[in-house]
Amino acid sequence: MDTDARLLQLLEQDPEAGLAALMERYGGAVRAATARRLSDEEDVRECVNDVFAQFYFQRARFNAGKGSLKNWLCTLAVRHAADRRRAALRRQADPLPEALPAAAAPDPDERLDVQRALAGLPEEEADLLRMRGAGLTVAEIARALDLPYETVKKRQQRSLAKLRKLLLTGLVLALAALLAACGYLLLRYFGVLPGYGVNTRADAPFHTLAAPAEGADQMAALRIEDALWWQDGLVLDVRLQKGPGAADRVVTLPDGSEYTILWQTDLTGNMTLSWDGQEDIYGMAVTDAARSTEDCLVMELVFTGLPAPERGSEPVEAVLNCGELEIPFTLVCAGETPPEEYAYALGELGGVLAIPSRSEGGAAVELYPLNSETFSVEPWMTRGAFLDPDPGAVTLTGADGRVWEGTAAGFNPYGTSLYSRWEFGDLPPGDYTLSVPYLLVSAPLPEEFVLPLPDGDGLVLEAPGGSLTAHVSGQPGHLVTAEQEPGAEAFYITFDAAPRRADLTLAGVWLETEMDGMPAPTANGLLTSSGTLPDESGTWAGLEVQLSPDVLEQGCRLAPGVRGKITWKWAWPVELTLRVP
Repeated sequence: MDTDARLLQLLEQDPEAGLAALMERYGGAVRAATARRLSDEEDVRECVNDVFAQFYFQRARFNAGKGSLKNWLCTLAVRHAADRRRAALRRQADPLPEALPAAAAPDPDERLDVQRALAGLPEEEADLLRMRGAGLTVAEIARALDLPYETVKKRQQRSLAKLRKLLLTGLVLALAALLAACGYLLLRYFGVLPGYGVNTRADAPFHTLAAPAEGADQMAALRIEDALWWQDGLVLDVRLQKGPGAADRVVTLPDGSEYTILWQTDLTGNMTLSWDGQEDIYGMAVTDAARSTEDCLVMELVFTGLPAPERGSEPVEAVLNCGELEIPFTLVCAGETPPEEYAYALGELGGVLAIPSRSEGGAAVELYPLNSETFSVEPWMTRGAFLDPDPGAVTLTGADGRVWEGTAAGFNPYGTSLYSRWEFGDLPPGDYTLSVPYLLVSAPLPEEFVLPLPDGDGLVLEAPGGSLTAHVSGQPGHLVTAEQEPGAEAFYITFDAAPRRADLTLAGVWLETEMDGMPAPTANGLLTSSGTLPDESGTWAGLEVQLSPDVLEQGCRLAPGVRGKITWKWAWPVELTLRVP
């Protein structure tokens, strides 16, 4: 049974759940089709409400043989928007009457008595919802009430749930409450900064680099090309060029063999940050191998746990130290855009926000993850690092039915990008349907997700989204990447997944090796065992670990560590209507 048929069946069996699913699936497309034709936000919201209400009461008229449910809803949206636009123009042209006519009584089957429902709530909850209805953001309400942002957000969620129960006296009332709930869901995303990402905290606006900063000496020339501070982390895009005094050096090991230390090794190992009075803050370097050369290293420097710049206390001054070089740089508040201004799709586990653009290379679409409370949508969405055997295709479909397939630009599986960019080449401006076949969603593994080695075969471990049964084999896997030391044993670990949802399949598990409870990803002859490995067919298979005799004697285990997570392939296809410039 296809998606449309399932939605229609659910609508008959459980109208409330059906309306929720219908809005979750096509609400973004209906809103986008409406927003392109109406400038007033209130008109857009009312139009979207009218579209879903009309569809419910007239759903018997829908004929799947004549088109998809999405096209039917978008056609209704265009008609409703055109009617509202014509009515607005007539109001501007007609002279004002001497007296305004009395307001018509609302139809109980099509309108809702919000004021009566609000009266049934505690006064402080009703006031909070009235403030939100007046257009105030959660941050503005928090400042007005002198309450923490998270407190206001949680109270609003509870109040919306209570209001929904009070309003459920008819199907359109449930629809209105669901619209309100979807509006609240989007409020968790404070702002969008095109080219950088989506911010989830009102009290921590994005900060970006005021201007590139650089310096040079005999060892290297360093240039900070871009920067982003978000929440408690800072990412610097850095280009490190080999200087005239730098050279690789060869050292002789105790066994007589030689080892080459590259010119950049000492520099990259001693890059530190001075931030807000703190000195010598070490970060993690992520190399962009695709853009690096023998004499030039392109990388991201990631610093976490930094204190937040206070709102209004800009600019933020910092210094990057590299060897003898000190590179001062300045961050300024970026100024984010409300997410409601873009086309988006939100589901139970997360969603996508899309921004079309055009450059010298042609048309492109930037995709920004919208995360849920538990799961985070992977920025590359349809690519589990580079291991997904069936990555699907991100496409744009024109009004004439022609399809353009996107190419992920600048893909770096180890990078820290908060969004992805998909390029479609030279296609004409116009309206297109963006299709994303599925999303990859990840969640941190719980601390108790621990697999002892070598005795963990058959162990069932609980994780967000489902449970995993471990299979530990004494046979090495397909990808033995290092010589096996004398007495060492290689283990191959795979998992059978039992997801708690029918639309989830396992895409990967990220674990770290521990010995005596301490992380040791490369210690004591232990091969790094984090991430996933493909088998000979390219399908995700498992983890491979090589254990030396002393490690086997002391005991070892796989555990989440700092970065442990599980990734699921979520069969929730996204379709959004976009206008490509």
